[in-house]
Amino acid sequence: MFSSFVDNFETYLSDLLYEIFLANPSTLKSKQSVTLEEVLNCSDLQEFVKYWAKVKIGKLQKGSVRGFISENKQISDLNVLDDNSQNEIEKILQIRHLYSHRNGVVDEKFLQYFPAELLGSEHQMSITEICDKMEYLASIVNQIDLASYSKFKLVQGTS
Repeated sequence: MFSSFVDNFETYLSDLLYEIFLANPSTLKSKQSVTLEEVLNCSDLQEFVKYWAKVKIGKLQKGSVRGFISENKQISDLNVLDDNSQNEIEKILQIRHLYSHRNGVVDEKFLQYFPAELLGSEHQMSITEICDKMEYLASIVNQIDLASYSKFKLVQGTS
């Protein structure tokens, strides 16, 4: 349940960015090259915007909130995720990674975020800790939603 919830948080960030791209195509502007074939494979500008938004989303860094924010000015400019919240989210992502890919067994990468743990031990969280982390992410989503609706004039309920 915890891993699925955290995965959904990452999906939410990607989906929100996609909605921002569609609502404000100018946010897709970059010096990145596209081929003439990519452009001509689309029937109109709106179809190209959808295509290019999907391309950009597909290339996003997953598993690191810092990487995601540094790659996406649209999210960082919302000024919701300060260093403390990024650190907390990064730790939550690392716990999800440990549960999903290491069956909860502490590895060296995990120790970088949780130095008090023992290498090779099983990381465990109480139901209260799990709920607290899930409530924290839900609160962050709410804050990001409110800021993005305001900044990008999104229609509520689209992200």
